[in-house]
Amino acid sequence: MDLKRKLTYIFWFCLPLLLLFTACDDMEDKPFTSDIAGDPTETDTAELYALCEGLFNQNNSSLMRFSFGNQRMVRNYFNTINHRGLGDTANDLAIYGGKIYVIVNVSSTVEVIDFQTGNSLKQVQILAENGSSREPRYIAFHKEKAYVCSYDGTVTRVDTTSLAIDGVTSVGRNPDGICVQNDKLYISNSGGLDHASGSGVDNTVSVVDIATFKEINKITVGPNPGKIVAGVDGVSVYVATRGEDVEAGNYNFAKIDCLTNEVTHYNEKVQNFAIDGDIAYLYNYNYRTQTSSIKTFNLKTGKTVRENFITDGTSINTPYGINVNPYSGNVYITDAYDYTIYGDLLCFNQQGQLIYRLNNIGLNPNTIAFSDKASQSDIDDDSEETENSLAFANKVWEYKPAPGQFINTSTSAYKDGFTYKEVLEEATRKIQQKSIISLGGFGGYIVLGFPKSIPNVEGEYDFKVKGNAYYNLKTGTGKLGGSAEPGIVFVSKDVNGNGKPDDEWYELAGSEYGKETETRGYEITYSRPESANKDIPWEDNQGNKGVIFRNSFHAQTSYYPLWIKEDKITFQGTRLKDNAVVENGLWIGYCYPWGYADNHRNDKEGSNFRIDWAVDNNGKSVTLDYIDFVKITTSVNQDAGQMGEISTEVMTVENLHLKKN
Repeated sequence: MDLKRKLTYIFWFCLPLLLLFTACDDMEDKPFTSDIAGDPTETDTAELYALCEGLFNQNNSSLMRFSFGNQRMVRNYFNTINHRGLGDTANDLAIYGGKIYVIVNVSSTVEVIDFQTGNSLKQVQILAENGSSREPRYIAFHKEKAYVCSYDGTVTRVDTTSLAIDGVTSVGRNPDGICVQNDKLYISNSGGLDHASGSGVDNTVSVVDIATFKEINKITVGPNPGKIVAGVDGVSVYVATRGEDVEAGNYNFAKIDCLTNEVTHYNEKVQNFAIDGDIAYLYNYNYRTQTSSIKTFNLKTGKTVRENFITDGTSINTPYGINVNPYSGNVYITDAYDYTIYGDLLCFNQQGQLIYRLNNIGLNPNTIAFSDKASQSDIDDDSEETENSLAFANKVWEYKPAPGQFINTSTSAYKDGFTYKEVLEEATRKIQQKSIISLGGFGGYIVLGFPKSIPNVEGEYDFKVKGNAYYNLKTGTGKLGGSAEPGIVFVSKDVNGNGKPDDEWYELAGSEYGKETETRGYEITYSRPESANKDIPWEDNQGNKGVIFRNSFHAQTSYYPLWIKEDKITFQGTRLKDNAVVENGLWIGYCYPWGYADNHRNDKEGSNFRIDWAVDNNGKSVTLDYIDFVKITTSVNQDAGQMGEISTEVMTVENLHLKKN
């Protein structure tokens, strides 16, 4: 099924995620590169931190730290020190008063971190009186206070010494940006969630007097204001308004005169921007032409300085965040690629020339913070080789996907001209990074190995298979629905001790095992089409014929695995009953109760597995004291309309008897 649709979220709530639906289809596959390219040197800068928001509803936000002194990058800095994750969908990052502040939207927290040690000081819960999430978005500071704007129409004030909430004030609808200028808070009121419900967007910026902590004015700036930044002149605030129709591209750049409240609109299209003195770096994306631009703009003259900020030909697939290092003036742009693999951080000088880049820093890097002082935490990438990392799959032994819309893209570990050996190497790298790999249609499979055997502990779950299933629906029958794409899981023990997955495989009997909802002995054969850009025909051993349909979201040349030389691919196994249905015009993939990969959310018990479920080919229970290999195979053969084929996706497999990374 379409990964884009799996990540469906209200556009106005989290603008960049929509790019996943519309912008990534024709992107080039991400090249394999070393962690650091170029010369990472900076003026008066000791460290930088990059916030990676992860994937919505996957609880996998992360914080990366790079130290210029020892040239070392720690990708999962917060997790490595605190032995837990940041939470779900981190939006904003700032360093202030010896502390690092991270806004985690879906988890509804402000994570406060001691800068020197990296230890968590407190998770400030941003909740309404009834306990519901306020959905925090961005943070700003003034003297001893932090101010957090939230999507429920409020700003929360936090004391930066006690880390206690000491006030909440109401502003406009769905605030989506905040800054401080001239002893006042300026909050952009997007009205984004209201737009999704048909009520229209907001078009104002609220002005809050800091002394009284009360709203004193609303300034009309244009529909759906978002990013907002204080000018260096002390009397101006700049804001991006994003319009009511994302595809129409009615974005505008505006200035508020804080003395008169007058608004100046510039004839510049902008979705995101950063300011360095009198120069603004404006980023925009055209959804209809699927092209992006970054230009430089003079705030004093109101004129464009350069239509193309990048002057050396450096290509960026999907710009996701733009920040300026206040100590050097260098411009940092993050590249999210196709939103399912680790993104990169690129540093340019003010002339638009690439100085260096940090590769594979995390999923969807969005915000960069800089420090002129070094922390005292003595960890680096070597520290990741601990018991934490031993808990996860670290090798792909076999990868044979069926045809599908993600095949021959980065989501299938293929790059132009790759041999099977190179596909396995890339798949291994992706699994080690916990990036998504698609198995394609029915029968496609992957075989994973581990640095340590997974023991069978009686009465406990032994491992977790992480995919990208989510659900937010519960029908009257109690069935969970969303984007489940169930895959059957097999396990094997290295009985002969040669370290290879060549011993007997045992199926883990899930909730549908032996029921009429499965067809055992199912066989399907896919054929390479005469033309690479055609649908993929298939026939099964039940007398059925069909095709893997191409769709407008994924326009790569072929859906048939290009590294496979044979013109026909046959898979055998057990087919589960179709689980996707159309409800209210949307395709809903319903979850089976338990025992299948990519079937329940990663943070739910339904994604856990017991080795005790193992059965042999005759259905007889098998006792295994441990396992060394896991095989996962797509087990539904269904076309879900505009969503595409049902295709199991895998991020990693985790040994639940070791510490989590």
